[in-house]
Amino acid sequence: MVKEVEVLAKLSEILDDDLVKEVEVKDDGTLFVELEKEIDDVTLIKLHQELGKISGIRNIEIKLPRSEKEVSENVKLDEKTVLEKLKEVIDPEIGIDVVNLGLIYKVKVRPDKTVYVEMTMTTPGCPLTMWILRAVEDKILEIPGVKDAEIELTFDPPWTPDRISPEYKKKLGLY
Repeated sequence: MVKEVEVLAKLSEILDDDLVKEVEVKDDGTLFVELEKEIDDVTLIKLHQELGKISGIRNIEIKLPRSEKEVSENVKLDEKTVLEKLKEVIDPEIGIDVVNLGLIYKVKVRPDKTVYVEMTMTTPGCPLTMWILRAVEDKILEIPGVKDAEIELTFDPPWTPDRISPEYKKKLGLY
């Protein structure tokens, strides 16, 4: 079982102590860290990588603060709009957007205008996981009418090249 004191020690190597709002280690090995302030992408990636080195950590959730925004009730918001916006998030190692790469498993627009996305990475050890998750969240929040975004990372089922869209399979010569 991972001890909270071990996590706090690792966090203090990377972040100022006043940046950490909450830390919780769940019985299933999930680590939840809530931060007081935004951090840059480089620090976010480093934080994720270093926390992932702690023995017993199976999943890492990092919550960053964001300001509330006004949501108009008259805006039409649907899954297709969200998927189109997510095509702007390119996996920098592969050069394909997260939708055509097949990383997006599920999109739901809830009645309160919160967008839920279930997604994966090409590998559980992807060094850019936190950057991609943040980019997905940021793009969703750019859509007019979206109140909030909830991104869930899963590796069940694991990603395979079969998930790449037919169009990109042709471009990559996989057909």
